[in-house]
Parts: sequence; structure tokens; C-alpha cells
Amino acid sequence: MAIDPLALVPTITNVGLAAALRAQGDGIELRLSHVAVGRGLPDGGSWKGYVPTRTQTALVREDVRVPILSGSTIPDYGFRILARLPRTTDGSETQVREVGWVLETGELLCVWSEVAPAPLAYRTPRAEVDLAHELYLAQFPLSALAITVQQPDIPDTTGVLALLLAAQARTFVADLTLEQRAFARGIC
Repeated sequence: MAIDPLALVPTITNVGLAAALRAQGDGIELRLSHVAVGRGLPDGGSWKGYVPTRTQTALVREDVRVPILSGSTIPDYGFRILARLPRTTDGSETQVREVGWVLETGELLCVWSEVAPAPLAYRTPRAEVDLAHELYLAQFPLSALAITVQQPDIPDTTGVLALLLAAQARTFVADLTLEQRAFARGIC
């Protein structure tokens, strides 16, 4: 499986790796339960991403931490995760320039950030942000890790919506064809 070039490929932290190795040795399973997002590094009145380090124990500037809403396992690679970031409550728009994945114990498993001209997303007072992503952890002992989701029965409706759109497009084309024939015969 090739890694999607747009995927979030995090840096595993030393505390996260140590927790996984302890869990694997103890025969227990770690639970990934939350996603944290932050602004990154201050940059003259704005914010910028950075290159994460293995020694991090927290995000540089965490704004919000939310439970994982839904998710599934990608065998041998990691997880597909959905987290809902709330609206800002102070009227501000905040950039998302760093993301952290947090274990139930509160330890930071891994962190993503990158030096890029644009942020990953913005949090605003007008809308919640659904952060749906694939978390690739191929260098990690996945047998020691599971995800805890808030609503495990959220269906993936993308396929159904695509089928409905295709059916509507076929109906529209058929109706258009009938109208063209009627016009050509002078019926309209």
C-alpha cells in the first residue's frame, strides 16, 4: 500500500513509543482516544508549522482536544479517524498547524506539523470542522494499539451519496434527451 502524499504522517514520540512497548510487553492494549490540535509556533502575529521531535510530550500551542468520533483500522498501516473540532467560542479564527494523537492515559503518542505556507485547517466561530484523516503508523507495533471511538456506528455515507448523485445525473440526461427529441419533432 502506497502512502497517500496528502496523508498525515506523524512523528512518534518517545513517551508514546515507550507506552506501546510497555503495553506490548505486558500483553495489554493501549487506547488512542483523543485528537488535539494547535496553532504551532508564533510567527510575528501569526502562526507557523514546525518539524516535530520525538522528545515532545505536548503540542507547542494546543487549542483544543476532542475525543475520536469514529474510526477504523487500516491493517499493517494505522487508522482511519474522524474527529470533530468545535467552533471557536471567542469569535476568533484559529489556524490548525499541528495535530497530536493522545492515548487514554493522556500521553502524546505522536504529533504532526509541517512547515507549509497554509495551515491544515481553520477553526472559526461559524462552523465545526470534521477532521477526517488516515493516520499512518507503519513503524509502530500496531498490535499494542487500538482506538476508542465515541460513536462507532457512524456509517460512511460517501458511497451512497455518490450513487444517488449518479442516479440523478442519469435522470437529468434522460430528461434532457427527451426534451431535445420533442423539440426536434416540433412537439414543444
